[in-house]
Amino acid sequence: MKELKLELSNCYGIQEMNISIDYSKNNVSIIYAPNGTMKSSLAKTFEAIRDNKPVEERVFGFRSTYSIVDENNTSILPGDIIVINPFDENAYENQGMLMANDELRKEYMTIHKTIEERKQNLYTQIKQKLKYSSRSSFEVKSVMLKDWNKSAKEEYQCLEEILGLLHNSEWACSLDEDELDYNALFNDKVYSMITNGKTSELIEEYEKKYNELIDKSLYMQRGVIDHNNYGNISNSLSNNGFFVANNEITLNAKDGSNAVVLKSQKELDDLIKAEKEQVLNTKEIKDLFEKINKAITKNKDTLAFNAFLQKHQDIIVEYKDIDKFKKKVWIKVFACYESMLHELLTEYKKAQEDLKNLRDKAKNEITDWKLALDLFKERFYVPFVIEPANQDDVILNQDLPSFKYIFSDNRGEKEVTKDNLLEVLSTGEKRAYYILNMIFQILVAQKEHREKLIVLDDISESFDYKNKYAIIEYISDIAEYTNPNGEKSFKILLLTHNFDFYRTVASRITKRGNSYIAFSDNGKIHFEKGQYTKNIFTNYKERLGRANCNNIVVASIPFVRNLIEYTDGDTNPDYLTLTSVLHYKDDTQTISLKDIQDIFNSYWCKNNNVGFANGHETELIYDIIMEEANKIVDVEKLEIENKLILSMAIRLRAEKYMKEKILSDVPNGTSIINDIYSKKNQSAWMIKAYRKHINDGVMNTLELVAMITPENIHLNSFMFEPILDMSLKHLYDLYQMVKGFSAE
Repeated sequence: MKELKLELSNCYGIQEMNISIDYSKNNVSIIYAPNGTMKSSLAKTFEAIRDNKPVEERVFGFRSTYSIVDENNTSILPGDIIVINPFDENAYENQGMLMANDELRKEYMTIHKTIEERKQNLYTQIKQKLKYSSRSSFEVKSVMLKDWNKSAKEEYQCLEEILGLLHNSEWACSLDEDELDYNALFNDKVYSMITNGKTSELIEEYEKKYNELIDKSLYMQRGVIDHNNYGNISNSLSNNGFFVANNEITLNAKDGSNAVVLKSQKELDDLIKAEKEQVLNTKEIKDLFEKINKAITKNKDTLAFNAFLQKHQDIIVEYKDIDKFKKKVWIKVFACYESMLHELLTEYKKAQEDLKNLRDKAKNEITDWKLALDLFKERFYVPFVIEPANQDDVILNQDLPSFKYIFSDNRGEKEVTKDNLLEVLSTGEKRAYYILNMIFQILVAQKEHREKLIVLDDISESFDYKNKYAIIEYISDIAEYTNPNGEKSFKILLLTHNFDFYRTVASRITKRGNSYIAFSDNGKIHFEKGQYTKNIFTNYKERLGRANCNNIVVASIPFVRNLIEYTDGDTNPDYLTLTSVLHYKDDTQTISLKDIQDIFNSYWCKNNNVGFANGHETELIYDIIMEEANKIVDVEKLEIENKLILSMAIRLRAEKYMKEKILSDVPNGTSIINDIYSKKNQSAWMIKAYRKHINDGVMNTLELVAMITPENIHLNSFMFEPILDMSLKHLYDLYQMVKGFSAE
């Protein structure tokens, strides 16, 4: 890929964006974007494409459109995009799942995905059969394991046990498959009532009497075959066409007195019904049933259970051992899906053999994760070492992997827990830990021998300088990675709101044409190439020799003032003169352009004097500042000088207005102003005095002046970041508001 062309509309926070990045001569590009401009939205767009998800506009619901293509207008494929997001402490929680090499990991995931899908399909059917809706919080796995007294690791052991009991008559359940209402049968209130107090005693008495009557039956035997078993036998014979084939069965009486020959399904069912009624319609059983009925109708949570018993009086005996009855219900419901259960367990057994083979392979692997750890140790400066604690079982085992964390300083080394480690690490050190994820992904991608686009979103934030430069060097290295054909593997797109990181990358790695500063104007994202990658003041000094450079003269005043302060102190007369240009004082409107030129030539341009005041010596710098501010239009521009000029003009007008109001409207105004002039941080003191003594309708605007107008522009390049982030339109609007205080 020699060119990356992006056209985006309504993609997350991006309303409109068009940019073409030239990768023909450099594999790295960087975009500096103030917070809220486009950075995270662009990363999310790439992330959605990578994951084959729709790109969205989530606030207004506008239709999102995008085109991300190369120089041949070929779309970038999802599999060719890698996105590394900003630091998140939870992001490395599952990094251990990466410790197996990619081929083994994919095999593992395929095996488990197949088993999980088959199991979840079975559990979905079971859940519905137990009378729970798809939206119910009822979980088949957890409830089943609880009822069978099994742990989570024994899930398949439990399923094997159920499979083995499907055709065991001792575990037969008389309920039809459409009658398996788990909540009605076993909700917490039912369970508590059945196992405690009077109800428990009544059920025990009922079961005793029931068994006595069963013993008197000619064709039922307690613990061997009763009407429950007969019901299952009848259903089985019917389902298999036994009587349709003109077969018959003979039932022998227990006492040997009678033998009954049954030639049809109806004859068998009638006999079962008669034997059942002979037991359940006796006075003793009816009286006990009524007592149980009264006991369980006292609570609304057992009403469904009571209604169930009215239709199935015979299941009361099952509640003598309610825990066994639960298991019978589970066996009954799984019997409805016997083939699915059998297929699942067959697949599971085969998978265990496959996983064993994968584990054997993993033991002999030098994994990508190990390589990532080694590279991390070499590149980054952190007071800890990370080592895998169970490398052969990681990801090829159902357990989560574990690491050893070894903390070290001048006192020695000690193995600690991850939580303890994170408590003692700085944010920058935690971020270095997070970079492991990036290293691993790139190592894996490199082995695919395909060109990929790597999008790195604010990866340097909160790094200390050592690790910030380490990550820059690492980016420089991976930009040079090549495939076996000698072709470079990666194109890198860096997104940042850290101006120092932008400047460093631009000066060390990217070409001028591959460094961008983004800004937004009425919803459209604009890009300026190569801006502010070098010393801005060198550029300003060169421009001072050109015609019509008043805007550069004004923008340079804060810098020269700082230069004097750092070299000669804040009592220097020229420093005080320039202070009167930045803050409104008694002499502010008397300082000429020639005065400014002389100061510039004395401290900044002394080896090559400038003459921007020639022919305009008597022009006042205050008037020039206002003229330049008035030239600036309400169109978002990136130029720092425009923002500096507006900031200076805003502050001067605001302070001039406040001074005049305090002098005219406050009785001791002169002494208040003189006191303010004797202090540093004049703007803050003047606004404080205005609030105290006047506090009129412009107070809110003056508060904005104090909040968003830069007080000082330092030599330190970090200080450009707040100015770049500030919208020119915001400054323009504030300037118009301050201009409206009074006419000049």
